Amino acid sequence: MTRIPGWFKAISTIAGLSVAGMASATTGYFGLGYGAKAMGLAGAVVSNPQDSATVAVNPAGITEVGERVDVGLRFFNPNREAVLNTSVLGANFDVDDDSRRDLFLIPNFGFNIQLRDNLWFGFNNYGNGGMNSTYDRNLYDEAFVVLGAFGQGGAAAAAQVPEGTTTPGLVSAGQLPKASDNVGKLGVDLAQAIFAPTLALKVNNKNSLGASLLIGVQRFSARGLGNFQCFTTTVASNPGSNPSCAFGVADLPSTKLTDNNSDWSFGAGVRIGWLGEVHPNVTLGASVSSKIYMSEFDDYAELFAEQGDFDIPANFTLGATFQATPKLKVSLDYQRILYEGVNSISNVGPVASLAGPTIGPGSGPLGADNGLGFGWEDINIYRLAAEYDHNDQWTFRAGFSMNDQPIRDSQVLFNFLAPAVIEKHATVGFTYRPDKQSEWSFAYMRAFSEEVTSSQTAFGIPGAIKMDQNSVDVGYTYKF
Repeated sequence: MTRIPGWFKAISTIAGLSVAGMASATTGYFGLGYGAKAMGLAGAVVSNPQDSATVAVNPAGITEVGERVDVGLRFFNPNREAVLNTSVLGANFDVDDDSRRDLFLIPNFGFNIQLRDNLWFGFNNYGNGGMNSTYDRNLYDEAFVVLGAFGQGGAAAAAQVPEGTTTPGLVSAGQLPKASDNVGKLGVDLAQAIFAPTLALKVNNKNSLGASLLIGVQRFSARGLGNFQCFTTTVASNPGSNPSCAFGVADLPSTKLTDNNSDWSFGAGVRIGWLGEVHPNVTLGASVSSKIYMSEFDDYAELFAEQGDFDIPANFTLGATFQATPKLKVSLDYQRILYEGVNSISNVGPVASLAGPTIGPGSGPLGADNGLGFGWEDINIYRLAAEYDHNDQWTFRAGFSMNDQPIRDSQVLFNFLAPAVIEKHATVGFTYRPDKQSEWSFAYMRAFSEEVTSSQTAFGIPGAIKMDQNSVDVGYTYKF
Protein backbone atom coordinates (compact mmCIF):
# COMPACT_ATOMS: atom_id res chain seq x y z
CA MET A 1 0.00 0.00 0.00
CA THR A 2 1.32 3.45 -0.95
CA ARG A 3 1.53 6.09 1.77
CA ILE A 4 -0.20 9.39 0.93
CA PRO A 5 2.11 12.37 1.64
CA GLY A 6 0.96 15.44 3.58
CA TRP A 7 1.17 17.81 0.61
CA PHE A 8 -1.17 15.49 -1.26
CA LYS A 9 -3.76 15.67 1.53
CA ALA A 10 -3.52 19.47 1.61
CA ILE A 11 -4.14 19.75 -2.13
CA SER A 12 -7.12 17.40 -1.79
CA THR A 13 -8.71 19.58 0.88
CA ILE A 14 -8.19 22.81 -1.06
CA ALA A 15 -9.50 21.34 -4.28
CA GLY A 16 -12.51 19.86 -2.51
CA LEU A 17 -13.51 23.19 -1.03
CA SER A 18 -12.99 25.17 -4.23
CA VAL A 19 -14.65 22.76 -6.64
CA ALA A 20 -18.02 23.56 -5.08
CA GLY A 21 -17.72 27.03 -6.57
CA MET A 22 -18.00 25.82 -10.14
CA ALA A 23 -20.92 26.26 -12.50
CA SER A 24 -21.35 24.70 -15.92
CA ALA A 25 -24.16 23.77 -18.24
CA THR A 26 -23.23 21.46 -21.09
CA THR A 27 -25.21 18.20 -21.31
CA GLY A 28 -28.16 19.83 -19.62
CA TYR A 29 -26.34 21.01 -16.52
CA PHE A 30 -23.95 18.03 -16.14
CA GLY A 31 -20.34 18.36 -17.20
CA LEU A 32 -19.30 16.98 -20.58
CA GLY A 33 -16.19 15.33 -19.13
CA TYR A 34 -14.06 15.32 -15.99
CA GLY A 35 -10.38 16.14 -16.29
CA ALA A 36 -8.31 17.20 -19.30
CA LYS A 37 -7.95 13.72 -20.78
CA ALA A 38 -11.69 12.98 -20.70
CA MET A 39 -12.49 16.41 -22.13
CA GLY A 40 -10.13 15.77 -25.05
CA LEU A 41 -12.31 12.72 -25.78
CA ALA A 42 -15.62 14.61 -25.38
CA GLY A 43 -16.27 12.53 -22.26
CA ALA A 44 -16.17 9.15 -24.08
CA VAL A 45 -14.25 7.26 -21.38
CA VAL A 46 -16.62 4.68 -19.88
CA SER A 47 -14.71 1.95 -21.75
CA ASN A 48 -11.43 3.87 -22.12
CA PRO A 49 -10.33 4.98 -18.62
CA GLN A 50 -7.68 7.70 -18.53
CA ASP A 51 -6.89 8.69 -14.93
CA SER A 52 -8.37 8.91 -11.43
CA ALA A 53 -11.27 11.02 -12.78
CA THR A 54 -12.65 7.85 -14.37
CA VAL A 55 -14.61 7.37 -11.12
CA ALA A 56 -16.87 10.22 -12.33
CA VAL A 57 -17.98 7.93 -15.16
CA ASN A 58 -17.00 4.30 -14.49
CA PRO A 59 -15.46 3.29 -11.13
CA ALA A 60 -14.25 -0.04 -12.55
CA GLY A 61 -11.74 1.88 -14.68
CA ILE A 62 -9.36 2.63 -11.81
CA THR A 63 -7.92 -0.90 -12.12
CA GLU A 64 -6.38 0.16 -15.45
CA VAL A 65 -4.79 3.57 -14.78
CA GLY A 66 -2.06 2.79 -12.25
CA GLU A 67 -1.08 4.54 -9.04
CA ARG A 68 -1.22 8.28 -9.54
CA VAL A 69 -2.18 11.75 -8.41
CA ASP A 70 -4.12 13.97 -10.84
CA VAL A 71 -4.66 17.71 -10.47
CA GLY A 72 -6.46 19.85 -13.04
CA LEU A 73 -8.04 23.21 -13.71
CA ARG A 74 -10.74 24.16 -16.20
CA PHE A 75 -11.21 27.66 -17.58
CA PHE A 76 -14.90 27.65 -18.51
CA ASN A 77 -16.51 30.38 -20.62
CA PRO A 78 -20.33 30.17 -21.09
CA ASN A 79 -22.02 32.97 -23.05
CA ARG A 80 -25.75 33.29 -22.31
CA GLU A 81 -28.47 35.55 -23.74
CA ALA A 82 -32.19 35.98 -23.07
CA VAL A 83 -34.88 38.14 -24.68
CA LEU A 84 -38.59 38.88 -24.31
CA ASN A 85 -39.99 40.47 -27.48
CA THR A 86 -41.97 43.34 -25.96
CA SER A 87 -41.84 45.10 -29.33
CA VAL A 88 -44.76 42.94 -30.50
CA LEU A 89 -46.92 44.89 -28.02
CA GLY A 90 -45.88 48.21 -29.52
CA ALA A 91 -42.88 48.95 -27.27
CA ASN A 92 -39.89 50.62 -28.87
CA PHE A 93 -37.54 47.93 -27.57
CA ASP A 94 -37.21 44.28 -26.63
CA VAL A 95 -36.24 43.37 -23.08
CA ASP A 96 -32.95 41.53 -23.51
CA ASP A 97 -29.63 41.05 -21.78
CA ASP A 98 -26.46 38.95 -21.78
CA SER A 99 -25.51 37.16 -18.60
CA ARG A 100 -22.60 39.14 -17.19
CA ARG A 101 -20.46 36.51 -15.46
CA ASP A 102 -18.77 34.49 -18.20
CA LEU A 103 -15.58 32.96 -16.77
CA PHE A 104 -15.36 30.21 -14.16
CA LEU A 105 -12.33 28.35 -12.79
CA ILE A 106 -13.13 24.71 -12.03
CA PRO A 107 -10.52 22.56 -10.26
CA ASN A 108 -10.49 18.78 -10.06
CA PHE A 109 -8.34 16.45 -8.01
CA GLY A 110 -7.94 12.73 -7.45
CA PHE A 111 -5.63 9.83 -6.71
CA ASN A 112 -5.46 6.10 -7.24
CA ILE A 113 -3.62 3.46 -5.20
CA GLN A 114 -3.35 -0.33 -5.27
CA LEU A 115 -4.36 -2.01 -2.02
CA ARG A 116 -3.75 -5.62 -3.11
CA ASP A 117 -2.90 -7.42 -6.32
CA ASN A 118 -6.49 -7.22 -7.52
CA LEU A 119 -7.97 -4.46 -5.33
CA TRP A 120 -7.75 -0.71 -5.97
CA PHE A 121 -8.84 2.39 -4.10
CA GLY A 122 -9.45 5.68 -5.85
CA PHE A 123 -10.78 9.09 -4.94
CA ASN A 124 -11.81 12.06 -7.00
CA ASN A 125 -13.69 15.23 -6.24
CA TYR A 126 -15.15 17.01 -9.21
CA GLY A 127 -17.73 19.55 -10.20
CA ASN A 128 -20.73 17.55 -11.36
CA GLY A 129 -22.36 20.55 -13.01
CA GLY A 130 -24.25 23.71 -12.29
CA MET A 131 -26.28 26.62 -13.56
CA ASN A 132 -25.50 30.30 -13.41
CA SER A 133 -27.09 33.44 -14.81
CA THR A 134 -26.26 37.00 -13.79
CA TYR A 135 -28.32 39.65 -15.56
CA ASP A 136 -27.87 43.35 -14.85
CA ARG A 137 -31.45 43.95 -15.99
CA ASN A 138 -34.46 42.27 -14.42
CA LEU A 139 -35.98 40.92 -17.62
CA TYR A 140 -39.16 39.80 -15.85
CA ASP A 141 -39.85 43.11 -14.11
CA GLU A 142 -39.16 45.29 -17.15
CA ALA A 143 -41.41 43.13 -19.31
CA PHE A 144 -44.09 43.29 -16.59
CA VAL A 145 -44.13 47.11 -16.93
CA VAL A 146 -44.69 46.92 -20.68
CA LEU A 147 -47.38 44.26 -20.28
CA GLY A 148 -49.15 46.44 -17.71
CA ALA A 149 -49.04 49.49 -19.99
CA PHE A 150 -50.35 47.47 -22.92
CA GLY A 151 -53.16 46.05 -20.78
CA GLN A 152 -54.32 49.54 -19.81
CA GLY A 153 -53.80 51.47 -23.03
CA GLY A 154 -52.82 49.11 -25.83
CA ALA A 155 -49.86 49.55 -28.16
CA ALA A 156 -49.92 53.34 -27.84
CA ALA A 157 -49.36 53.09 -24.08
CA ALA A 158 -46.67 50.43 -24.48
CA ALA A 159 -44.84 52.74 -26.90
CA GLN A 160 -44.62 55.39 -24.18
CA VAL A 161 -42.67 53.16 -21.78
CA PRO A 162 -38.97 54.15 -21.67
CA GLU A 163 -36.53 51.28 -21.95
CA GLY A 164 -35.29 50.17 -18.54
CA THR A 165 -38.44 51.13 -16.63
CA THR A 166 -39.07 48.95 -13.57
CA THR A 167 -42.01 48.63 -11.20
CA PRO A 168 -40.08 50.28 -8.32
CA GLY A 169 -39.41 53.12 -10.74
CA LEU A 170 -43.13 53.49 -11.41
CA VAL A 171 -43.80 53.60 -7.68
CA SER A 172 -41.22 56.36 -7.26
CA ALA A 173 -42.87 58.30 -10.07
CA GLY A 174 -46.31 57.91 -8.47
CA GLN A 175 -47.64 55.81 -11.36
CA LEU A 176 -48.02 52.59 -9.39
CA PRO A 177 -49.19 52.28 -5.77
CA LYS A 178 -46.85 49.43 -4.84
CA ALA A 179 -44.33 47.01 -6.30
CA SER A 180 -42.81 43.70 -5.27
CA ASP A 181 -39.60 43.66 -3.31
CA ASN A 182 -36.61 41.78 -4.72
CA VAL A 183 -36.92 42.81 -8.36
CA GLY A 184 -33.35 44.07 -8.72
CA LYS A 185 -30.62 42.24 -10.63
CA LEU A 186 -31.80 38.85 -11.84
CA GLY A 187 -30.04 35.52 -11.66
CA VAL A 188 -29.30 32.20 -9.98
CA ASP A 189 -26.15 30.32 -9.00
CA LEU A 190 -26.22 26.54 -8.56
CA ALA A 191 -22.99 24.59 -8.04
CA GLN A 192 -22.71 20.85 -7.46
CA ALA A 193 -19.61 19.00 -6.26
CA ILE A 194 -19.22 15.25 -5.85
CA PHE A 195 -16.71 13.47 -3.59
CA ALA A 196 -16.29 9.90 -4.84
CA PRO A 197 -14.31 7.37 -2.74
CA THR A 198 -14.11 4.22 -4.85
CA LEU A 199 -13.20 0.54 -4.63
CA ALA A 200 -12.58 -1.60 -7.70
CA LEU A 201 -11.83 -5.30 -8.05
CA LYS A 202 -9.91 -6.88 -10.90
CA VAL A 203 -12.06 -10.02 -11.13
CA ASN A 204 -9.73 -11.63 -13.69
CA ASN A 205 -7.31 -10.39 -16.34
CA LYS A 206 -10.20 -9.25 -18.55
CA ASN A 207 -12.94 -7.96 -16.22
CA SER A 208 -13.19 -5.36 -13.46
CA LEU A 209 -16.01 -4.23 -11.20
CA GLY A 210 -16.14 -0.99 -9.24
CA ALA A 211 -18.36 0.99 -6.91
CA SER A 212 -18.27 4.61 -5.73
CA LEU A 213 -19.99 6.33 -2.86
CA LEU A 214 -21.17 9.66 -4.24
CA ILE A 215 -21.18 12.36 -1.58
CA GLY A 216 -22.95 15.40 -2.98
CA VAL A 217 -22.58 19.04 -1.95
CA GLN A 218 -24.70 21.81 -3.46
CA ARG A 219 -24.78 25.57 -3.10
CA PHE A 220 -27.62 27.72 -4.44
CA SER A 221 -28.72 31.33 -4.47
CA ALA A 222 -31.38 33.27 -6.40
CA ARG A 223 -31.88 37.00 -6.94
CA GLY A 224 -34.58 39.20 -8.40
CA LEU A 225 -37.54 36.79 -8.50
CA GLY A 226 -39.98 39.04 -6.63
CA ASN A 227 -42.35 39.17 -9.61
CA PHE A 228 -43.30 35.54 -8.88
CA GLN A 229 -44.43 36.05 -5.27
CA CYS A 230 -48.03 35.48 -6.34
CA PHE A 231 -47.07 31.95 -7.48
CA THR A 232 -45.77 30.80 -4.08
CA THR A 233 -47.35 28.40 -1.62
CA THR A 234 -47.52 31.14 1.03
CA VAL A 235 -49.72 33.32 -1.16
CA ALA A 236 -51.86 30.43 -2.42
CA SER A 237 -52.51 29.20 1.13
CA ASN A 238 -53.46 32.65 2.49
CA PRO A 239 -56.17 33.98 0.14
CA GLY A 240 -57.54 36.23 2.87
CA SER A 241 -54.27 38.10 3.14
CA ASN A 242 -53.76 38.10 -0.62
CA PRO A 243 -57.28 38.55 -1.98
CA SER A 244 -56.27 39.43 -5.52
CA CYS A 245 -52.48 39.83 -5.55
CA ALA A 246 -53.24 43.32 -6.85
CA PHE A 247 -50.67 44.78 -9.24
CA GLY A 248 -48.85 41.46 -9.06
CA VAL A 249 -47.80 42.22 -5.48
CA ALA A 250 -48.51 39.85 -2.57
CA ASP A 251 -49.57 41.53 0.68
CA LEU A 252 -48.11 38.59 2.61
CA PRO A 253 -45.04 37.57 0.57
CA SER A 254 -43.02 34.41 0.97
CA THR A 255 -39.64 34.65 2.64
CA LYS A 256 -38.50 31.41 0.98
CA LEU A 257 -38.52 32.44 -2.68
CA THR A 258 -35.60 34.71 -3.51
CA ASP A 259 -32.73 36.91 -2.31
CA ASN A 260 -31.76 34.71 0.64
CA ASN A 261 -28.03 34.54 -0.14
CA SER A 262 -26.40 31.11 -0.49
CA ASP A 263 -28.00 27.97 0.90
CA TRP A 264 -26.29 24.57 1.10
CA SER A 265 -27.51 21.04 0.54
CA PHE A 266 -25.88 17.66 1.19
CA GLY A 267 -26.63 14.08 0.19
CA ALA A 268 -25.42 10.73 -1.08
CA GLY A 269 -25.86 8.15 -3.81
CA VAL A 270 -23.91 5.32 -5.47
CA ARG A 271 -22.34 4.50 -8.83
CA ILE A 272 -21.40 1.00 -9.97
CA GLY A 273 -19.50 0.03 -13.09
CA TRP A 274 -18.03 -2.78 -15.18
CA LEU A 275 -15.10 -2.81 -17.59
CA GLY A 276 -14.39 -5.87 -19.73
CA GLU A 277 -12.19 -6.95 -22.61
CA VAL A 278 -14.46 -9.03 -24.85
CA HIS A 279 -11.92 -9.31 -27.70
CA PRO A 280 -8.20 -8.46 -27.91
CA ASN A 281 -9.22 -5.30 -29.79
CA VAL A 282 -12.56 -4.52 -28.10
CA THR A 283 -13.25 -3.24 -24.59
CA LEU A 284 -16.74 -2.59 -23.26
CA GLY A 285 -17.81 -0.49 -20.30
CA ALA A 286 -21.03 0.22 -18.45
CA SER A 287 -22.02 2.18 -15.37
CA VAL A 288 -25.13 3.32 -13.58
CA SER A 289 -25.50 6.11 -11.05
CA SER A 290 -28.40 6.31 -8.66
CA LYS A 291 -30.15 9.54 -7.90
CA ILE A 292 -28.15 11.47 -5.30
CA TYR A 293 -30.70 12.21 -2.60
CA MET A 294 -30.02 15.70 -1.30
CA SER A 295 -31.26 17.62 1.70
CA GLU A 296 -33.65 20.46 0.90
CA PHE A 297 -32.76 24.06 0.24
CA ASP A 298 -34.72 25.41 3.21
CA ASP A 299 -34.08 29.05 2.29
CA TYR A 300 -35.64 28.41 -1.14
CA ALA A 301 -38.46 26.10 -0.07
CA GLU A 302 -40.97 28.11 -2.13
CA LEU A 303 -38.91 28.23 -5.28
CA PHE A 304 -38.13 24.55 -5.89
CA ALA A 305 -40.80 21.86 -5.87
CA GLU A 306 -41.19 19.54 -2.88
CA GLN A 307 -40.35 22.29 -0.40
CA GLY A 308 -36.91 23.07 -1.78
CA ASP A 309 -35.87 19.59 -2.92
CA PHE A 310 -33.21 19.45 -5.66
CA ASP A 311 -31.83 15.92 -6.00
CA ILE A 312 -29.08 15.12 -8.52
CA PRO A 313 -30.59 12.98 -11.32
CA ALA A 314 -29.81 9.33 -11.93
CA ASN A 315 -27.98 8.43 -15.14
CA PHE A 316 -26.35 5.50 -16.92
CA THR A 317 -23.64 5.11 -19.57
CA LEU A 318 -22.64 2.39 -22.04
CA GLY A 319 -19.56 2.39 -24.25
CA ALA A 320 -17.17 0.49 -26.49
CA THR A 321 -13.53 1.11 -27.40
CA PHE A 322 -11.95 -0.40 -30.50
CA GLN A 323 -8.18 -0.78 -30.93
CA ALA A 324 -8.27 0.13 -34.62
CA THR A 325 -4.46 0.03 -35.00
CA PRO A 326 -1.63 -0.48 -32.50
CA LYS A 327 -1.60 3.29 -31.95
CA LEU A 328 -5.23 4.32 -32.56
CA LYS A 329 -8.28 3.78 -30.34
CA VAL A 330 -11.84 4.75 -31.25
CA SER A 331 -14.51 5.05 -28.54
CA LEU A 332 -18.29 5.24 -28.73
CA ASP A 333 -20.39 6.20 -25.70
CA TYR A 334 -24.10 6.49 -24.99
CA GLN A 335 -25.43 8.18 -21.85
CA ARG A 336 -28.92 8.95 -20.60
CA ILE A 337 -29.58 11.52 -17.88
CA LEU A 338 -32.94 11.17 -16.10
CA TYR A 339 -33.85 14.79 -15.42
CA GLU A 340 -37.53 13.83 -15.29
CA GLY A 341 -36.87 11.98 -12.04
CA VAL A 342 -36.45 15.28 -10.16
CA ASN A 343 -39.67 17.32 -9.84
CA SER A 344 -37.98 20.67 -9.35
CA ILE A 345 -36.20 20.20 -12.69
CA SER A 346 -38.94 18.52 -14.74
CA ASN A 347 -42.22 20.06 -13.51
CA VAL A 348 -43.53 22.53 -16.07
CA GLY A 349 -43.43 26.28 -15.52
CA PRO A 350 -46.25 28.85 -15.71
CA VAL A 351 -48.47 29.18 -18.77
CA ALA A 352 -49.94 32.16 -20.58
CA SER A 353 -53.48 33.44 -19.99
CA LEU A 354 -55.46 36.61 -20.76
CA ALA A 355 -54.56 37.86 -17.28
CA GLY A 356 -50.85 37.10 -17.72
CA PRO A 357 -48.74 34.18 -16.48
CA THR A 358 -50.69 31.65 -14.47
CA ILE A 359 -50.39 28.19 -12.94
CA GLY A 360 -51.52 25.66 -15.54
CA PRO A 361 -53.79 22.63 -15.09
CA GLY A 362 -52.16 19.91 -13.02
CA SER A 363 -49.52 22.24 -11.61
CA GLY A 364 -49.33 23.75 -8.15
CA PRO A 365 -47.71 26.82 -6.62
CA LEU A 366 -43.96 27.16 -6.24
CA GLY A 367 -42.72 24.90 -3.47
CA ALA A 368 -45.53 22.33 -3.70
CA ASP A 369 -44.85 18.73 -4.75
CA ASN A 370 -46.38 19.54 -8.14
CA GLY A 371 -45.03 23.09 -8.01
CA LEU A 372 -43.78 25.00 -11.01
CA GLY A 373 -40.37 23.95 -12.35
CA PHE A 374 -38.08 24.28 -15.35
CA GLY A 375 -39.84 21.75 -17.58
CA TRP A 376 -36.74 19.74 -18.52
CA GLU A 377 -36.91 16.35 -20.23
CA ASP A 378 -34.61 13.31 -20.05
CA ILE A 379 -31.79 13.49 -22.59
CA ASN A 380 -29.68 11.04 -24.59
CA ILE A 381 -26.01 11.83 -25.22
CA TYR A 382 -23.94 10.29 -28.02
CA ARG A 383 -20.14 10.57 -28.05
CA LEU A 384 -17.48 9.61 -30.62
CA ALA A 385 -13.77 10.00 -29.88
CA ALA A 386 -10.34 8.98 -31.13
CA GLU A 387 -7.04 8.67 -29.25
CA TYR A 388 -3.69 8.38 -31.04
CA ASP A 389 -0.51 7.33 -29.20
CA HIS A 390 2.15 8.99 -31.36
CA ASN A 391 5.03 7.78 -29.21
CA ASP A 392 6.03 7.36 -25.55
CA GLN A 393 5.88 11.13 -25.03
CA TRP A 394 2.84 12.31 -27.01
CA THR A 395 -0.81 11.25 -27.16
CA PHE A 396 -3.41 13.17 -29.17
CA ARG A 397 -7.19 13.16 -28.74
CA ALA A 398 -10.33 14.45 -30.43
CA GLY A 399 -14.03 13.97 -29.81
CA PHE A 400 -17.55 15.03 -30.70
CA SER A 401 -20.74 14.87 -28.64
CA MET A 402 -24.41 15.37 -29.44
CA ASN A 403 -27.31 15.41 -27.00
CA ASP A 404 -31.06 16.00 -27.00
CA GLN A 405 -32.46 19.41 -26.14
CA PRO A 406 -33.62 19.28 -22.49
CA ILE A 407 -35.71 22.48 -22.69
CA ARG A 408 -39.01 22.57 -24.57
CA ASP A 409 -39.87 25.82 -26.35
CA SER A 410 -42.92 26.23 -24.11
CA GLN A 411 -40.58 26.43 -21.09
CA VAL A 412 -38.39 29.34 -22.19
CA LEU A 413 -39.56 31.85 -19.55
CA PHE A 414 -38.30 30.17 -16.37
CA ASN A 415 -35.19 28.97 -18.20
CA PHE A 416 -33.90 32.52 -18.51
CA LEU A 417 -32.39 31.47 -15.20
CA ALA A 418 -30.89 28.24 -16.58
CA PRO A 419 -30.44 28.54 -20.37
CA ALA A 420 -28.75 25.12 -20.73
CA VAL A 421 -29.59 24.70 -24.43
CA ILE A 422 -26.27 23.28 -25.72
CA GLU A 423 -26.56 20.23 -28.01
CA LYS A 424 -23.20 19.84 -29.82
CA HIS A 425 -19.62 19.82 -28.53
CA ALA A 426 -16.27 19.36 -30.31
CA THR A 427 -13.05 18.75 -28.40
CA VAL A 428 -9.32 18.30 -29.02
CA GLY A 429 -6.50 17.55 -26.60
CA PHE A 430 -3.10 16.03 -25.98
CA THR A 431 -0.82 14.60 -23.26
CA TYR A 432 2.92 15.23 -23.04
CA ARG A 433 5.13 12.98 -20.86
CA PRO A 434 8.50 14.58 -20.07
CA ASP A 435 9.52 11.50 -18.05
CA LYS A 436 8.08 8.21 -16.81
CA GLN A 437 6.42 9.74 -13.76
CA SER A 438 4.97 13.01 -15.05
CA GLU A 439 2.24 13.93 -17.51
CA TRP A 440 0.89 17.26 -18.70
CA SER A 441 -2.52 17.20 -20.40
CA PHE A 442 -4.48 19.86 -22.28
CA ALA A 443 -7.96 19.99 -23.84
CA TYR A 444 -10.09 22.56 -25.61
CA MET A 445 -13.88 22.34 -25.98
CA ARG A 446 -16.17 24.31 -28.24
CA ALA A 447 -19.89 24.02 -27.50
CA PHE A 448 -21.69 25.39 -30.54
CA SER A 449 -24.27 28.14 -30.26
CA GLU A 450 -27.82 26.91 -29.70
CA GLU A 451 -31.08 28.82 -29.30
CA VAL A 452 -34.54 27.85 -28.08
CA THR A 453 -37.34 30.22 -29.06
CA SER A 454 -40.99 30.41 -28.12
CA SER A 455 -43.70 32.19 -30.10
CA GLN A 456 -45.63 32.60 -26.86
CA THR A 457 -43.93 32.46 -23.49
CA ALA A 458 -45.95 32.48 -20.27
CA PHE A 459 -45.89 36.30 -20.58
CA GLY A 460 -47.94 35.91 -23.78
CA ILE A 461 -45.16 37.29 -25.99
CA PRO A 462 -42.28 35.67 -27.89
CA GLY A 463 -38.99 34.99 -26.14
CA ALA A 464 -35.71 33.14 -26.59
CA ILE A 465 -32.66 31.84 -24.74
CA LYS A 466 -29.27 31.26 -26.33
CA MET A 467 -25.88 29.89 -25.29
CA ASP A 468 -22.44 28.96 -26.60
CA GLN A 469 -19.37 27.85 -24.63
CA ASN A 470 -15.61 27.50 -24.67
CA SER A 471 -13.41 25.72 -22.16
CA VAL A 472 -9.73 24.97 -21.70
CA ASP A 473 -8.51 22.19 -19.38
CA VAL A 474 -4.98 21.84 -18.06
CA GLY A 475 -3.93 18.85 -15.97
CA TYR A 476 -0.83 17.47 -14.26
CA THR A 477 -0.26 13.85 -13.23
CA TYR A 478 2.36 12.30 -10.99
CA LYS A 479 2.67 8.53 -11.22
CA PHE A 480 3.95 6.54 -8.25
